[in-house]
Amino acid sequence: MQIKHEIRYYGKNEKVWVGKYRNSQNLSHWHTDCELVYSEKGSFEIMCDKNVYRLNCGQAFFIDSEQLHYIRAEQPDNILTTVFFTYGIIKPFAGEKLLASPLLTRDYNVAGLYESLKNILLEKSEFYETEAEIAVAKFVLDIFRSEQTVPRTKQKQTTEKFKHLLDIISENYEFFTFESAADFMGMNEAYFSRFFHKIAGVPFSRYLNYIRISKAVNILHANEPMPVTDIASLCGFSTIRNFNRVFKDITGYTPTNIPRDYVIDEAFLSRKSLEGNPTLTECEIIECSSALP
Repeated sequence: MQIKHEIRYYGKNEKVWVGKYRNSQNLSHWHTDCELVYSEKGSFEIMCDKNVYRLNCGQAFFIDSEQLHYIRAEQPDNILTTVFFTYGIIKPFAGEKLLASPLLTRDYNVAGLYESLKNILLEKSEFYETEAEIAVAKFVLDIFRSEQTVPRTKQKQTTEKFKHLLDIISENYEFFTFESAADFMGMNEAYFSRFFHKIAGVPFSRYLNYIRISKAVNILHANEPMPVTDIASLCGFSTIRNFNRVFKDITGYTPTNIPRDYVIDEAFLSRKSLEGNPTLTECEIIECSSALP
């Protein structure tokens, strides 16, 4: 998954979704929905709008609409309880305010809210969609009354510029460079390197290679065959040797023997940054209220 604007889908007429993840791992992304998470087991590293937090067992975290963020499990078998809902549910009282800190001072019994919403969404009694929305609105209202808030302003210019940078990389991956990215952000290269790693959770070079190899995999899966040297060039690699090395590092295969059903994922992105423990990249959903959003 590349860093991007994520569009979430709920059940028909639904505006709330709940689920539990084991070993939650994702790249930086954003969505117009809000996300309330609770650590049921273990601890997590969460980046939210350029600040990095540690979510310990029993703590809760609120991610507001359009906030750039990622979540990383710090140990195997961590369990994260998650409640997604559309921003419109809380806009009447949260439209002009943001929480001063997304890391909540208490858990507000998020586990209880989760179980209640799960039952509502699974049982689907008459008017259940409205019942779920009301439950979420009342719960988040209590949070906004209890936590410190600050005026809601437009997203900071640097964050918006970073989102634009990601779009440019996705469209111009074949010739885009680290120097080009630093220049676009108006930062010196040393600062940009630290900035990108902090926001994305991975070094720039590793992210760019992931984008390029994902494009190469798509080309290889296309119906019309193409020489590997041409694919390497189209995806921004100056030598076939470097292309083969990076391709093998990311996919585990060479370009000529990759399975037709292979689907690239982001496991390689966190493997090196999490002390080489590949089990931490195996995010799985344990249960949920409906189809994945």
